[in-house]
Amino acid sequence: MKRMNPIKRIRRKVRSRLRRSSAQASSQLFHPSDERIQKRAENLLRELVDIDSLTTDADGVNRVQGVIARELRAMGFECVLTPNQTTASGDLLVGTLRGQDQKRFITFVSHADVVMGLDAVGPYRVLPDQLHARGPGVIDNKGGISVALEGLKQYLDELKTTGGGTTLPKLSLRFVSSANEEAGSPGFQEILARFADDSALVLGFEPAVDNGSIIESRRGNRWYQIKIKGAEAHAGRCKGEELNAAHEAALKISKLAKLNDIKNGLSVNVGQMSGGRGRFNIVCGEIDMKLDTRFSSFESRDKLHRQIESILLTPSIRSHLTGEKTQTTYTIADDCPPFSATKASRALLKSYLKTVKQLERRSIIAVKAGGAGDVNYISAQNVIVLDGLGAIGGQMHTPEEFIYLPSLSTRAMALVSFLSRIDASASRLNRPLALPLAKRMAKGIASQVARKVANRISKPVKSRKSSPKVESADI
Repeated sequence: MKRMNPIKRIRRKVRSRLRRSSAQASSQLFHPSDERIQKRAENLLRELVDIDSLTTDADGVNRVQGVIARELRAMGFECVLTPNQTTASGDLLVGTLRGQDQKRFITFVSHADVVMGLDAVGPYRVLPDQLHARGPGVIDNKGGISVALEGLKQYLDELKTTGGGTTLPKLSLRFVSSANEEAGSPGFQEILARFADDSALVLGFEPAVDNGSIIESRRGNRWYQIKIKGAEAHAGRCKGEELNAAHEAALKISKLAKLNDIKNGLSVNVGQMSGGRGRFNIVCGEIDMKLDTRFSSFESRDKLHRQIESILLTPSIRSHLTGEKTQTTYTIADDCPPFSATKASRALLKSYLKTVKQLERRSIIAVKAGGAGDVNYISAQNVIVLDGLGAIGGQMHTPEEFIYLPSLSTRAMALVSFLSRIDASASRLNRPLALPLAKRMAKGIASQVARKVANRISKPVKSRKSSPKVESADI
């Protein structure tokens, strides 16, 4: 392989750094698009940020939900708070405003919880340049909530003057605020998934990418909880009757690792493995593993699942004395679908990007994101999903988390323009709605274990249990 000239390598690094610096600076070369909306959004943002709403603080989260519900009710929404039946958390907030078409919805997605609290970050504060502010959750996701609410308010106000005799939007509107998104929304995932049944369009208000770009696709994830059972024996006296579960796990992991395909967005990683008696002289009889998989499409998810299932259910260790083999079982602990850019979503993205360019006088793009979010759960065939429509900022999940304040009004006004265009061309979204959730699950998963999951989903929500995530949903 030919080595690059050291001078050329340095020049390439310098050009790369200049491009990154330019991209970061470009996110700050614009001003508020509407001073009235800007002031209103900043006041709302301050109120939200100064409420301590760690994921584990149910009372604090519910106070944030109360502020959101207050704003939605003032716009005419009916609001319902749903307690978590399976996990300790705040309540899920769903606000609904029926439009002319009462069967199809535009679903807005946000979350009220944050990763770091007031003790660690301090209260809301505007920095000396008057362009940036800091505070817990200021960009993730309270900035996004402010953008969505102010955009909705302005859009509905404009309908009253330009609606041609009606103040109702063409499509019905649904505003969803999760109480525990930063933990993966355990207890609410199935409720979120059901919103795909009647959503023509899903808009996620997670933060924009650091340079202001929005998100056109997110990979999905499926988590496997795996148990391998063997047969214990004395390590010094066994004569073949032993079945080493650790050896079986090692052989399976080597095969699983070969399924990684970064080019096509596939990743397979063991996150944890434990087992054995904690002794040197006892053959390991049982292993537990947690397996994380990521994928870019439903097709690649299903193909990957078949390959993983084949590896898991095909034993490699066998006793030459008894003929017995190791046994492997698994359950799916979490199943978060991907969402991908489609012909229909790209047309809408083009419209949105054009509006942002006019407001901010710069060009942004739509990008792919590796992590999953709540919008993933509402993803299904025939549902258009856009994300990253929140404000611009950075350093999320750290004490230095910040927001670029002028983006509150520019992104809110971009939403107003976008919704107005949707109203004008709502018939273009008149496509078949998604299959009901239980049918989507049954159709998309081939394994017997996964079919049992799909069967459980067909039961009433209160009778089900949801397996909690243990990591951020947007990583």
